[in-house]
Amino acid sequence: MADRENVLGEQTARVLAEITRLQAELDAGDLVTEGSKGQPVPNRLLAELRAHRWLLMRMLSDGSGAPAGPPAADAVDALRAEWEDAGAL
Repeated sequence: MADRENVLGEQTARVLAEITRLQAELDAGDLVTEGSKGQPVPNRLLAELRAHRWLLMRMLSDGSGAPAGPPAADAVDALRAEWEDAGAL
């Protein structure tokens, strides 16, 4: 069991470090960037950051109460949908 805990601890530290780097890059850049056809699109780092946070949550949960997959729409996706509906994007 100690080996599992050591591996989990090491991997958790790595994911936390990646989250810190991703957040720093996102903070230094724009939330909305230009897509392939010149349209405004959310920065791809947002999705990576969400995925890393989801992974961290899954790693730290004991499995008893954590959902089986990511939520269908998180707050950023809901906000983006509102912006698109309002014509802001």
